[in-house]
Amino acid sequence: MLDALISWLGGEAKTVAFAILSGTAAFLAKGAYELSLARRKDKLERVNQQLRLLYGPLFSLMNVSTITWHAFIDQYCENPNFRVGDRYAPQTPEAEKIWRHWMENVFMPLNAQMAQLVTENADLLEEEQMPDCLLKLSAHVHGYTGILAAWNKQDYSRHVSLTPFPIRDLHPYATETFRKLKARQAALIGRRK
Repeated sequence: MLDALISWLGGEAKTVAFAILSGTAAFLAKGAYELSLARRKDKLERVNQQLRLLYGPLFSLMNVSTITWHAFIDQYCENPNFRVGDRYAPQTPEAEKIWRHWMENVFMPLNAQMAQLVTENADLLEEEQMPDCLLKLSAHVHGYTGILAAWNKQDYSRHVSLTPFPIRDLHPYATETFRKLKARQAALIGRRK
C-alpha cells in the first residue's frame, strides 16, 4: 500500500518520505541519548551524595578510630589492668581513670559521630535494610550514653557498654563499601580504575 502511494505521488515522495523517516529516527535517537545522559547524571549524583554524606565520612572516622584504638591498646592495654577475658576493660582505679578519659574525650565522640552519620543519612545506604554492623554501632553508642551519664554522677560501677563495638564487621564494611562506591563513581565519570 505504501508503494502504491509513493508511485501515485511520484519520485519526490521517496525523498520526502526518507527525510521524514530520517528526521524521526534522529529525534528518537537524540531522545534516547538524552535519557541515557540524565540517568547517568542521576546515578552519579546519588553516588556523590553517598560518598560525601555517609560513606566517605564513615570510612574516614572508622580509620581514625581504628588507628587511635590501636595506639591506645599499645600504650595502655598490654597489661592485665585492662583485660577481661578477650575484651579490654579497666581493672584498677588508675586504669578506670585512663579508660574514662579516653572514652569521654576520644572514642565516644568518634563513635557518636559515626552513629549520627548513619542515622541522618540512612536513605543513602547501599542496602535495602540496615546492616547489622551499623545497628550494633548505634547500640554500642547508646549503651555508653547511659554509662557516661552515670559517670557524670560519680557512679563508676560500669565501664563498658553492654554491646561491644563491632570492629570486626564495621571496619571491613566501611572500607569495602567506600571502595565500591569510588569505583562506581570513577566509571560514571568515565575514568575506569
